[in-house]
Formats: sequence, structure tokens, C-alpha cells
Amino acid sequence: MLNDIFYQIIEDIDKVQSDLSGDEYLKSICKKYHLSHVAYLGLNIPGKESEVFIQTTYSDKWCRRYITENYVDIDPIVDVGLRGILPLDWQTTRDKNKRIKNFFGEAREFGVGRQGLSFPIRGAQGELALFSINSHLNDAEWLDFRKEFMRDFQLLAYHFHTNVLENELGCEFECPTLTQREKECVKWASVGKTAWETGMILGIKESTVSFFIDQVRVKLNAVNKTEAVAKSIKLKLI
Repeated sequence: MLNDIFYQIIEDIDKVQSDLSGDEYLKSICKKYHLSHVAYLGLNIPGKESEVFIQTTYSDKWCRRYITENYVDIDPIVDVGLRGILPLDWQTTRDKNKRIKNFFGEAREFGVGRQGLSFPIRGAQGELALFSINSHLNDAEWLDFRKEFMRDFQLLAYHFHTNVLENELGCEFECPTLTQREKECVKWASVGKTAWETGMILGIKESTVSFFIDQVRVKLNAVNKTEAVAKSIKLKLI
């Protein structure tokens, strides 16, 4: 189930003109979810294939330190995150070896949260991105936070990625027409219902639900269901 905060953020973003600063968006996410920082890294962006696109709320000091020390070569979040397809919890990488422990320890000195999640994004045009959040919550608080807000951040990751392509880099997205059944299926998907659960609600087969979701994915040029839901929300199709 998407949290009310999610819809507040989407509403705020939709009120802003096309010159929206990515930093403002990330700061809004930080404030409303009480996060330490949020960061976005984009690679192979259409028309900008040779460039690395970065938006972050990290301090300038930490960014300079990261670049000066060439930490990208040892940062497990970038390494594992960009090679994976599933959300990455920083707990699984931060104690990998002494060098990485020291890296995370130094990051905390610059205000980076001990807990973190990173969401890999693989776009339909070959782009690759990583959307990361972090927090100073303790382990028990972090487990509760993840359980409540994981789906929010999965969709916000794609929403922000689309925003980067559209508002920062000038990419345009057509607004297709969805059938009533397609809207119903993607709407239930947006609140976390599985294809089986949606089928039970609508009185149709699970395979039929999957078919309609796939139709939406194709119409929106999305690579997966999560991106299809995010784009449907952004384009106000549901």
C-alpha cells in the first residue's frame, strides 16, 4: 500500500513547472520521509551517453572527498547496485571487508546515514540509473521503515528517473490511452496487489491481469511493472 506521503510528493512535483530542480525534489523526499540523504546516479542517458548525471543532497565536502579519493572504485553500492535488478539494502555490503567498513565509517562522518537502500533502474532506451536513500535509524527502526515505505521508494525511484529524462534532459513522453480494464489492473498494482489478488477483486483470471499489465507496460514503453505503475501515476492515467 502506498503511503499518503507518496501522493503528497507526487502532487507537489506536479505543481512545479518544467524547470524543476532535481535537488528540490530530493530534498522534498528527505524532509517528508525524515531521511538523511537521497542520491541519483544516471548512466547512458539518451543524448548524454558519454556523461554521468548526478543529483544528490550530500554535502559538497563529501562529494569532493568521494571524487578526490576515487571512492567509486570501492563503493559496493555502486558496484553491486548497477549490476543488480533488485533493491539493495546497504546492510548486506557495508561489512564486506575492512576497507569498505572504513569507507562507510568515513561516510557517516560526513552525514551519510548508516542504513540505506538503493534501487537499480534499467530504462527502455538503454539507460542505467541508481536511486539511493539513507537514514540514521537503528536496525529495529530500519526494518519497520523498510516494511512501511519500500514500495513508495520503488515507485519514487522511477518517477524521479522519468523526471530527469523529461525535465532535466528534454526527453518527451507521449500520453497513451488505457482501457478501463487496464486502468483497473494497474491501479490495483499501484497499491501492492499481486496479479492473483487483482484477479480475485475484478473477477478475472490471474493470467488475464498479467496480460493487461503487460499491455500497459508496452504502451508506456516501460521495462517492468514498477515503471509502468510509476509512469501511469505521473501521466495521471490512474
